[in-house]
Amino acid sequence: MSMSNIEPHEEALAKKLINDEFISITGLAFDMRPAGYLVAVKIYVRPEELKTITQEDGTEVTLYLPDTIRAEDKYSSVSALVCAVGPEAYQGEKFERSGPWCKVGDWILIPRYESTMVSYRGVAMALLPDDRVMAVIAGPEDVMSGKFAGNF
Repeated sequence: MSMSNIEPHEEALAKKLINDEFISITGLAFDMRPAGYLVAVKIYVRPEELKTITQEDGTEVTLYLPDTIRAEDKYSSVSALVCAVGPEAYQGEKFERSGPWCKVGDWILIPRYESTMVSYRGVAMALLPDDRVMAVIAGPEDVMSGKFAGNF
């Protein structure tokens, strides 16, 4: 039983979409291949444009995040997109019952201080051990680090 939201038949499409998005951002294909048991993830950075609201007089106003907040996301975000998985990830006794905890195309939660943060061709990414994946989530917009979380 896998935690992944990605079905086996969807993984090839996820890889293609990730590559296409990487090309649109950087002009180059995504060709990072994690070694061993590492998982390569793209750190979620909130979009510049938050939302557009309509005022009482009918005019529309677009709200933008300050660049400083978006820059901080690169170091405080706990959501990430799985872009590549090393050849030895999810192998061995530890994963016999559960299988892979995530697959390429899954959105996951990661611990902030247990990965190696890198800028790969200008894109905020991290490499983390396969057993550091904390959860598979539906999407990154639903989660913020505890630093920014509100009360419920």
